[in-house]
Amino acid sequence: MQPAAAADKMQAYELEKLKMKRFCAVLLSATVAAAVVGSPVAAARRSPVSASGSETTSDVSGLRLPDTHKELRHLSKYLKLNGDQRAGVSIILQERTREIRLLLEIESLSQEYRDTLATKVMEDSDAQIETLLRSKQKRKFHKELAIDHETH
Repeated sequence: MQPAAAADKMQAYELEKLKMKRFCAVLLSATVAAAVVGSPVAAARRSPVSASGSETTSDVSGLRLPDTHKELRHLSKYLKLNGDQRAGVSIILQERTREIRLLLEIESLSQEYRDTLATKVMEDSDAQIETLLRSKQKRKFHKELAIDHETH
């Protein structure tokens, strides 16, 4: 059983590395955009997002924060995730929501650039989720993503 435990630790470590890389990339992009597009004072003014998770910045952006718990329930049922997969997907979805909230709070970003960054966050989180899935689950996940892209 030790090899399985070591594999789990390695997977958790790789997941953390991916999260940090993605966060740094988004933060760097947002910082550069804030510096180019607006003054530091304008970048510092933010519309607060309430702790309940409801979107209070709809006047700033057309982006909607997905319901993390609802999405986790859907993916768990649709992909038949085991406990470890569910925990990993939960962390990824929470991080994705946090990063999108950060994007919503930066008023100096144009809507187009904010949407581009949010799309990148979504794609990166989807890729992270995929690393946790078995091959049959990956096929179903790809099918789900294709349907989602067609409807949006």
